[in-house]
Amino acid sequence: MMAGAVPRASESLYLIHTQDTLEAAMAQIEENNHRSVIVVDDDRVVVGTLSDGDIRKALLDHRLLSTPVHQVMNLNFLALKPEDAHRAKAIFDQEHIFLIPVVDDEGHLVEILRAY
Repeated sequence: MMAGAVPRASESLYLIHTQDTLEAAMAQIEENNHRSVIVVDDDRVVVGTLSDGDIRKALLDHRLLSTPVHQVMNLNFLALKPEDAHRAKAIFDQEHIFLIPVVDDEGHLVEILRAY
């Protein structure tokens, strides 16, 4: 399994905004084939993540597909600073996650690292 950065032109496959719906997130996850998306606000600050498992739990909790992702996103997510991006492979292997946001000191998205 090799960690790699997402090209800037492809970032939209891995990002969802806080006000987007669970249905939109499901479509993104289906398209990106990485079982999750990174949730950003209007300023590209990473505020959470959302996995297919998070969506499944929300649906089992009787949430509608029209529910905004900010209501069910994971707030306890892992992010790296640019100088720590070299640790991504070990984290992917240990944590069994598929995307890691790299953020600056204010939490703005710098890049997205993917497990494969």
